[in-house]
Amino acid sequence: MIKLKNGAAFLATSAETQTSHKVELMAVTYQAYLGTKDVDEVSVPQGYINSWVTDENNNNVFGSMKTQEDTEFTGNILNELTNQYIAELQVLNENVTFENTL
Repeated sequence: MIKLKNGAAFLATSAETQTSHKVELMAVTYQAYLGTKDVDEVSVPQGYINSWVTDENNNNVFGSMKTQEDTEFTGNILNELTNQYIAELQVLNENVTFENTL
């Protein structure tokens, strides 16, 4: 989970958008699936990870889902995704401190 150390706040989710209500806790959710990838004009199997962040009311914070190749992860996928989302949120919300509670 991602916790706001400063207490609940409206969060910027892009340069032009923010959450519609104050958020204090967020959960990172992911789904793994097997797809294909073209390598040298040959279709080969490739694992993918879809991920998104939800708030206390199960609203998608960013309003979208991120897709990454599973080879981008070196260990605990959930922990790595949580840290990636914290880094993204920190850039958009400089006055808020986020904590990875995993």
